[in-house]
Amino acid sequence: MKKIVLAVLIISIVGVSVFMVYQARIIDLVINDELIELDDPVKIEDEVIFVPAKPVFERLGAYTRWNPGNEVFSGSLGEFTVHLPAGSHEVTVDGETVTWDAPVKLIDDTVYTPIEPTAEALGAFVEWNEETREVIISTPQEFDPERDEEQEELLLHVAYPPEYQISYYADSLFVFGTTQSYSQVDVTVNGEPVDMLNRKTGNFLTLVDIPRGEEYTVRVEASDGVERTMVERSVIYPEGLQAMPEAPLEIHSSHLMPEEDQIINPGETLKIVARGSPEATAYYQIGEGNYVQMTELEYPTGPPGSGGIYSAVYTVSAYDAPAEGVSDTMPITVILDKDGEQVSRELPGRVAFFSELPYKVLEVQEDPELNFSGWFRIIRDDSYQLYSDTRGGTGYPDNVASYLTEGTRFEAIGASGDYYRVRLEENETYLLHKDAGRELEDKDILDPILSGIEVKETGEKVSLRLDADERFSFLVDSGTNQLEIKMYGIDRVEDLEIPEMPGSVQELILEPMAGEPNALVLKIKLNQAFTGFTPSWEGTALRFKLDKPPGADAENPLQGKTIVVDPGHGGEDPGAPGPGELYEKDVVLDISLYLKELLLKEGADVIMTRTEDVDLDLYDRPKAEFMDETDFFISVHANAHGHGADAVNTHGIMTLYNYDHNEKLADIMLDTVTEEMDLPALYTWKRNIAVTRHTQFPCVLVEAGYMMHPEDNWHILHPRGQQQFAAAMMEGIKEYFLSFD
Repeated sequence: MKKIVLAVLIISIVGVSVFMVYQARIIDLVINDELIELDDPVKIEDEVIFVPAKPVFERLGAYTRWNPGNEVFSGSLGEFTVHLPAGSHEVTVDGETVTWDAPVKLIDDTVYTPIEPTAEALGAFVEWNEETREVIISTPQEFDPERDEEQEELLLHVAYPPEYQISYYADSLFVFGTTQSYSQVDVTVNGEPVDMLNRKTGNFLTLVDIPRGEEYTVRVEASDGVERTMVERSVIYPEGLQAMPEAPLEIHSSHLMPEEDQIINPGETLKIVARGSPEATAYYQIGEGNYVQMTELEYPTGPPGSGGIYSAVYTVSAYDAPAEGVSDTMPITVILDKDGEQVSRELPGRVAFFSELPYKVLEVQEDPELNFSGWFRIIRDDSYQLYSDTRGGTGYPDNVASYLTEGTRFEAIGASGDYYRVRLEENETYLLHKDAGRELEDKDILDPILSGIEVKETGEKVSLRLDADERFSFLVDSGTNQLEIKMYGIDRVEDLEIPEMPGSVQELILEPMAGEPNALVLKIKLNQAFTGFTPSWEGTALRFKLDKPPGADAENPLQGKTIVVDPGHGGEDPGAPGPGELYEKDVVLDISLYLKELLLKEGADVIMTRTEDVDLDLYDRPKAEFMDETDFFISVHANAHGHGADAVNTHGIMTLYNYDHNEKLADIMLDTVTEEMDLPALYTWKRNIAVTRHTQFPCVLVEAGYMMHPEDNWHILHPRGQQQFAAAMMEGIKEYFLSFD
């Protein structure tokens, strides 16, 4: 398939001595893959390539004229107009006077123009092939997408919205696509000119307002004043959660909580919610127990009202639970009563009770088995979600707290759907996926005691060892040069001593956790930043290895470094769509392969997570087999706007990281790439994402601009721009390693 060219002009020229050799020899001119026959030869003077202006402009499709009175040669190509006064460094490009390093020349009645700035003025691309002695010029027309069969006239490709109707959850819709490059084609959406149209590439982007609650037709039209092509798309902005009709009396089939089975103990609470006809009296019943009245709300989590949202909180008592073990699983039924009419519905989630804590003692499975289930999540119980799935079916959303470490043990206080519920701190409930933890049949409770602390240092690492009589629960907060290890349900021996600190360790503090009985906090702070840390269990001892900054040769900082390059998406996962027939998965693979070649030339060892368009699971990207040898991990992506984004005014570079010790890396990469590419710097973003979850090495995800934005994709989609991105990322990696000197 063809690619849309979007890039800045780059020309690669060899040195002075080579030009002296070539000057007396024929240099061929190739335009859009065609060898051009010239009456006047290409010339080189003072290391600058000059080409005869008239045949070049005309072959590119430009209209030309020569004014012998003032000796000015002019060429027009679409909206691009160039006036070249013979013998002058000052030329006029699109109405503006600019100064070129080399002048326009008149040689034997032929106007010669320096090819580099001339091509740039026309939006063309130039490169020099040393082996074949060719000056190669290409234009964006060569890379226009294929015309749809039904489009007999002007090319018009609408990339978004897609051909099928979509639900769009915002009142401002972005529309983007492409038409013919190098043309005077205008594009309108529903009769209004688009906000952005790059005539070099034909790429366009605009925002349109859409009403809520009805099907909306988007009509995109391309016209050159004679011919026109129109494409229609359909979107709908769904209404928000509205009250159901009062009649007939009914309970909604899906807006119900809990959605999955719950196992809870005395003192815990169960949120029960149902949506139904408004202004009824609602009750719930657990098993064959009493009927308990519910409160009607205006909207989920809102004040009392008449919105048909019925809510209640049931607190489990000691009378609910059996003397030992777990009760039978009981249904939860909601009943609506109005004017003598009754309807009922059994909720999808059922409930069981137990009396003795913990419910289960768990140990985290082997790391290769974790993948998605390896996230340890904390429940946000300040609000609930009635009309979207939540983990465990509780209705409460959650955030990622950490990624689990193989061998860590936890006490579960119950279960919610596919998750165990874990209580580490008072009033904080966590979720651990059942696939991540195996039940320990021979353990009824965890009662660990911390008995020793050891700190050692080598040339590359600081090692911390925490000795205990059994494995325990812990969480880690990391800073740029500090780890804070929170240990739960643990006591310490009375004579526990803090060892002497090696030279790289600034301080080590062990203290009780404020407000939490049987919990300790250990803080270890280094004199300098670390680049990664690795927690692991050795028997019942918890170990942390903190990696000190690697040494780097100032002249060749990448020599001997092992760098993992991860092209995002692939295979059935296309990533963000571009304006033509190219997707994020394609361009980031191209950028990554260019980056690989550059890194290899610098002496780095490069590991690619993929080199072809293949499916690759998120959790297979940072593979375990190269964890220990990796010095740097970079995941390459191109961005996409979310629903309701100000797509026209938001573009540029973004970097993402997972842990505080990688914030510096994300900052360096953002600054370097934006400076090299001359694109806006958006921000660095700390996010718990799968591909950057590993703590063992420096890790960053780079969003190389927006696929849909005409300014960004000028760079993203063309090979020259991709090479620039690769070079910019390599410079960012160098800057990171050099930043520790």
